[in-house]
Amino acid sequence: MSKKNEFKRYLLENKLPGIFYERVFINTIPECIGKFSLLFYKLLYRNLHIGKHVRCWGKPIIAKSPDSFISFGNNVRIGSDFLRAGIALFSRCKIQAYSQAKISIGNNCALTGTSITCRTTSIRIGDGTIIGPNVIIVDSDFHSIWPPENRTYSMGYENDRSVVIGRNVWIGLNSIILKGVTIGDNSVIAAGSIVVKDIPANVVAAGNPASVIKSLP
Repeated sequence: MSKKNEFKRYLLENKLPGIFYERVFINTIPECIGKFSLLFYKLLYRNLHIGKHVRCWGKPIIAKSPDSFISFGNNVRIGSDFLRAGIALFSRCKIQAYSQAKISIGNNCALTGTSITCRTTSIRIGDGTIIGPNVIIVDSDFHSIWPPENRTYSMGYENDRSVVIGRNVWIGLNSIILKGVTIGDNSVIAAGSIVVKDIPANVVAAGNPASVIKSLP
């Protein structure tokens, strides 16, 4: 069957309003909004690098101080739209870097409804990593643990620690990656996990706190 006949059959088997809604409201409009959003942030901020062929659906939130650095590699996919992130409750991506912090997102990564906040150190995400909806990645506690009266203030900078996520990592939805963590290449973090210590390469980790439950070949 020719491509033309296949397309006709596709139109007959599917209702045209549904096809129009999918093509326009779920794909085209969110991607146009994403393009303008990235252009806006690129004009707004210095030390914001956006690589080639980065695609964004919806409007992400990018916030940074003048001395911080944020980098998106080539072919990054950013899902920041409620309709595109079908299983996400909180669908917008939020990337924040303060002080002299550095956030580096490698080539061919995919983020959906992800929140990444780096206060004073660095967060590095390797090539090919995919991050599920509602994942939070931070380099800080943002508040002092002791004494209690200091918990209402943003203090404790000396306790901030860098986060390193390797290549081809898959982080499942609703996971939290806390300060000082390194996740090795090719590993999988199961949905709903809280990672508080290093995870080696080529494993599946799950739980609170996350621990290795399976090795990958």
